Amino acid sequence: MINRDLSNRQKSVKSVQSVVSLLLFILIGVLTAAVGELQFSVFIRGDWANLFGSMVFNAVYLAGAFVVTRLLFRLLPRRAAFLLTVALAAVAGLMVEWFLIGNSPWGNPDASQIGMAAYWACLVVVPLIVIDPDLRLRRLKRAIAIYAAVYSAAAVAAWALLPGETWGAAYHLWSVVFGYLGLA
Repeated sequence: MINRDLSNRQKSVKSVQSVVSLLLFILIGVLTAAVGELQFSVFIRGDWANLFGSMVFNAVYLAGAFVVTRLLFRLLPRRAAFLLTVALAAVAGLMVEWFLIGNSPWGNPDASQIGMAAYWACLVVVPLIVIDPDLRLRRLKRAIAIYAAVYSAAAVAAWALLPGETWGAAYHLWSVVFGYLGLA
């Protein structure tokens, strides 16, 4: 009887931990995407509705990505699971860009395919790293936090200081591409 109660309590704790991990994964992923989405949607186009819509879409996408990453990390060795996660996130993100958004190489040749792949990979990989309890990742987590703070501050400063139609638009476009490539 005592063993059964202990087992049920352990299962309950694991369930709560899983829900908390899912919510943190989604929150961190949405925050990871937020700066780039803010730059494209608001700073360049002035479209707040697109910003909010993309954040909702990203949250749903991240919920699915969380399930897939959990499965990969159960089935594969850690490094293989991580590398496969990066590749799948980049490819799945490009499929979203190409077939849902219209940023395919044939539909929008000016779109940066490598930048979009890096954006979608970061959307999944950054929260995966941040919620990982492995103490060896502390320096990497700190570097991600510093990078995110500097990138966010630079984006907001550029929005405030550069003319939106000319230099500002060019800055935001290229900073998103290079910003997520740097994070990846």
